[in-house]
Amino acid sequence: MAITPLDRLLEYNMHLLKDSGHPRLFAAWWHDLITAAASAWFLGGLIAVVRAAEADRTDSFFTWWHLAFYTGFVAAAAWIAYLLLRAHRADGRTGLAAVPHGYGPAVVGVPLFLVSLVADLIWHAVFGSPGSLDLLFSPAHLGLAVSGVLVVAAPWLSAWRRDALGAQPEEVDVHLRFAAPALSLGYVFAAVVLFVSYGIAFAWRPAEVASGLGESDGPAGWAVAASVMFTTLAVLALVVVASGRFRLPVGFFTVAFVFPALMAGANAGFENGGFVVLFVLSGALADLLTWLVRPDLRRRKDLITFAAAWSVLTWLAYMIITRTVEGAWPAVEITTGAPIAAALLGAAFMLVIQPDHREVAPPRPSEPSPFDEVIARAKAMTANRPEQS
Repeated sequence: MAITPLDRLLEYNMHLLKDSGHPRLFAAWWHDLITAAASAWFLGGLIAVVRAAEADRTDSFFTWWHLAFYTGFVAAAAWIAYLLLRAHRADGRTGLAAVPHGYGPAVVGVPLFLVSLVADLIWHAVFGSPGSLDLLFSPAHLGLAVSGVLVVAAPWLSAWRRDALGAQPEEVDVHLRFAAPALSLGYVFAAVVLFVSYGIAFAWRPAEVASGLGESDGPAGWAVAASVMFTTLAVLALVVVASGRFRLPVGFFTVAFVFPALMAGANAGFENGGFVVLFVLSGALADLLTWLVRPDLRRRKDLITFAAAWSVLTWLAYMIITRTVEGAWPAVEITTGAPIAAALLGAAFMLVIQPDHREVAPPRPSEPSPFDEVIARAKAMTANRPEQS
């Protein structure tokens, strides 16, 4: 039987998928920075799409803002493919050996995004255009979100793997080395801001905050209050994850919060400009507090101090912006108590993260628990059971 060109192509593709056994390499810092730049194009297009949807513009796949979104994805996917091709041509690497550390999820995310995009086209054709809340729960949109996060998270995961494997950091300025991870982490946070925008306080309009908190028993007020608490936990979790792994340079969180802030603004049609600025400034505040107290998962008092200071200052400024824009304060109890309540919640969260720090393991209890007794009896019964021939 003659071998056709298609047979040769399939054979070569299978060869590329087979792991060559080479040890995997790390992407250079400037590789990660180019990935972050392409991802900025990708996320910038998504922000334009969200802004257009908020403005009730034509919901079509063939608009300039969708074009920016799709071409940004193509740019990021093409760059990742180049990194794999570059490794293959240099050392003959194939399969997982050609994938730099941290880029494995991105390699999965690229085809998953394409599949989700086709599913989204079919979904729109069958069910029509979803509403503002519906689109956040559309299975096709969730697939696009997950796959997009896998792509844009590559620089952050690359830095994480380098640290986890004990590899030597590159000999460049620390700000250059952490620029791509900061942007990458911000892209992931931006996706969270978009898909749980109903729980992100910075994504509300000042008018919505003022009217909601002005009602003593209305559901809008409960929603705003809940979003303040959820946002506090989300920000503190991000800070703990990042500062617990790395000794971060000053400015890391300021950079990381830029794209989430823009996403929060796009979600409200940028009618919440004060909150967008405050979102970025809260990142600068996180940088300042990280430099002052260093909440690196070692001392509980540092973690609690960070949570309390960030919460009180951020949410007090939030209330002041609402008063400045709308000309009326929320209820005095909310204006003064919400920052304190957020600080208490943040402190409780930090205690869960670091409940007690001991240099040695805690002593074992002198008496077994009832559960231990049950397990011991079960083992004894099993041991005394005669073997069946």
